[in-house]
Amino acid sequence: MTASFSPQQIKANRIKLALLWSVPFGLMAIAGIVYALVQAGYINVGSKNEGVLIQPPIQLSQLALTADIDPDKSNLWQDKWSIVVRGGADCDAACLDTLLLTRQIHIRLNKEANRVQRVYLAAAPSSTTAAPESLTVESALSDELSAHLATDNHYMKVAIANAAQLTVLDNALMAGDQMARFFVVDPDGWAMMYYLEEHEGGAILKALKSLLKYSKER
Repeated sequence: MTASFSPQQIKANRIKLALLWSVPFGLMAIAGIVYALVQAGYINVGSKNEGVLIQPPIQLSQLALTADIDPDKSNLWQDKWSIVVRGGADCDAACLDTLLLTRQIHIRLNKEANRVQRVYLAAAPSSTTAAPESLTVESALSDELSAHLATDNHYMKVAIANAAQLTVLDNALMAGDQMARFFVVDPDGWAMMYYLEEHEGGAILKALKSLLKYSKER
């Protein structure tokens, strides 16, 4: 015996079927719109547990030279994850807070700490005409900052580069009118992620521990 449906039931079933078919296409359309808004900068989907990705990553292997590179390494970034503070010749209160925060994070990485180094990256004075290989810490940092790094951050390496070399990096580290507090470089020399004032220390530590956990081969 064949069931019979009223015109109203048939219409309702057709509407339900149309809605079921439209759901996946609607979700795809919404995802596409959200992706476009994120790419355009109208939506920030980052959370306090994640840094901001540098897109595309920036290669730093040929960028900065420093006097304390290990003799058996070809560049500063080799074999270590790096927490890098992009600073100036002097260090204001916000800069000092960042140095303290990154030192605490490094210590609290515990057994993973030896896979990480901290680096203070500064530009040579704009008036200098020296070749990159002749740049020195003394030429780029104030006496006060040099003394502070030596006493309170003596495990922190210092890298100096010509200001022109840092232009692309500095532009990538800007979020609106806010400069990144510090950024992360992988063992191949790729600057890949940065953190802002809004990112909380505990969340940053958790994120970095996770990063190191899933990169055991490095």
